[in-house]
Amino acid sequence: MLTQSNILLIAPYQHTGTLSKMVIGQMGLSIPVEVAYDYEALAALKRHPDVKIVISRGGTAKILRGVKGITVVDIEASFYDVFNAVRKLLTQGCHNIAVVTQDNVIGLESGSLSLKGEQITVHPCATVEEIEETVERAAEQGYDGIAGCVVAVETAGRFKLRSCFIDSDFYTIKKAVLNALALEESMRSQELMLNMTTSLLNNIDEGVVVFDQEGAAKYFNQKASDLLSFCSHEKWHESLRPYLKQDGAYSVLSLGDKKVLLRNLELSSGDLHSSLVVMQDGSAVEESARNMKIAVFEKGLYARSHFDDILRTSTVMEEAVQKARKYAQSDSTVMIFGETGVGKEGIAQSIHNGSARREMPFVSVNCASLPEGLVASELFGYAEGAFTGARRNGRKGLFETAQGGTVFLDEVTELPLDVQSQLLRVIQEREVRRIGDDKVIPLDIRIIAAGNRHMLQLCAEGRFRYDLYYRLNVLRLTIPPLRERGDDILLIFRHYMAKFLGEDPRAIVIGEECERLLLDYSWPGNVRELRNIAEALSFSGPIADAGELKELINAEHKTEDTGYSLRLREQASLKEVEHEYLSRLAKRYSQAEICRIAGLSRTSLWRKLREE
Repeated sequence: MLTQSNILLIAPYQHTGTLSKMVIGQMGLSIPVEVAYDYEALAALKRHPDVKIVISRGGTAKILRGVKGITVVDIEASFYDVFNAVRKLLTQGCHNIAVVTQDNVIGLESGSLSLKGEQITVHPCATVEEIEETVERAAEQGYDGIAGCVVAVETAGRFKLRSCFIDSDFYTIKKAVLNALALEESMRSQELMLNMTTSLLNNIDEGVVVFDQEGAAKYFNQKASDLLSFCSHEKWHESLRPYLKQDGAYSVLSLGDKKVLLRNLELSSGDLHSSLVVMQDGSAVEESARNMKIAVFEKGLYARSHFDDILRTSTVMEEAVQKARKYAQSDSTVMIFGETGVGKEGIAQSIHNGSARREMPFVSVNCASLPEGLVASELFGYAEGAFTGARRNGRKGLFETAQGGTVFLDEVTELPLDVQSQLLRVIQEREVRRIGDDKVIPLDIRIIAAGNRHMLQLCAEGRFRYDLYYRLNVLRLTIPPLRERGDDILLIFRHYMAKFLGEDPRAIVIGEECERLLLDYSWPGNVRELRNIAEALSFSGPIADAGELKELINAEHKTEDTGYSLRLREQASLKEVEHEYLSRLAKRYSQAEICRIAGLSRTSLWRKLREE
């Protein structure tokens, strides 16, 4: 026989107990049966400490429901059971019959029904007192028969009324046993799920505390116990209560000299509400943040420049820097305009380092240098199998890599139109979908872009999307060219000369003629060109040589006017000539301009500049 150690049947009457044993035996089960009426059932229950489910009937079942940890399954009386009792009274000559019993015995509501021309009234009662009062009223109203429970039958005897006990038959008891078995299976499944959940929660790195809708702590996992073990239950319980209404918000709780990072989640099911508090050790969070910083540094995904690193004395540049400082406090998209070589990336890095995202990655993307055909996969990533040669498990794009930080899109006007539409979606929705994937990845990034002042013209020509232009151009910043920055030229020149020489800038000597040459030159390559000339002059020592400076400037003018005057060794190969030519162009022009001058595609230029 199959033993059901969690189930007990308590029959209020001997006949019900005997019939129950017969039912259980025929079902091939081993469920113990006790015969106990009313409060005697509590003593019977104590003899079976492992029981979780009790099958019983009537008032006895109601008493057992008051026992904590016990689920009660009612043995109900079927309509046939009621009919059988009423029929017996009719055969005894009764004509006015009342059905009076516990409301958990019969599934009938109060009312009247007709049976063989006789009037029958039904009275389901909630308490023993109500049963006794109902039978007494029935006697006063001329009823001559009572069908009901033991209490109703006993009360009818006191008023000299015929009565009949409504018993439960074989099938009614079997139904109750089947309900108990189904309940036991459900409870086992729930217990298994609870054990699995508990095991899972005890093996995660976060502490979890569950509060009921009254704010009482009902469960906490092992991690929460460890985190809060240094203070009393009352102290941490009261400390956590104020955070229960802050759904989804992160908070830092100080308990003594220990800090705990908290997040509260509201749970609802119908009218029931509870709170789940997830917590982490503050020191562990700080350690994780430090490790992330190290990883970002090792990958080179950080901004090196700060506002204080930008060399300036001119008013126009100071105004630009002050505006950039204000923009750093916002999270809006910034569009930086300026000529090639003015230091747009340095400004972008400074904005990042001046923002709340300073501890997160800074990813710089030169849109013009991305290989043709691979632009989208570089920016947005790709899923496994997205195309031939795709990396197993796919690859993160640059936007994903910058999660939490800043993406700097230099020369954004060089993006193909199809990629521009994808970029527009990224900016608007703050989400990205890898190529070949159907999963959308939420992004927490700031975007800074850089381009030239002719972007609207490009839009008019259909080479750049108007909607993308306006999405990028939320905060506008223009970096003045070097020729408009006055004495900044001398300051920057002195700085780079000193840097290449390893000297103090005050040791650099700039003669009157050198000063005039530096200030009169137009600097089409801006700071980048000035840096290159300072590097070349540094080989002659800390005293700037006017003749050499004039020669370098004239060489730049000659390059600009007549094509390139290249300094190459004799018998240089064609490959070397080409590489030198493109390298010299790269010092003064954007990659888009180089492609136009040299008649190359972006892919070819990208490949040739990387060849040794």
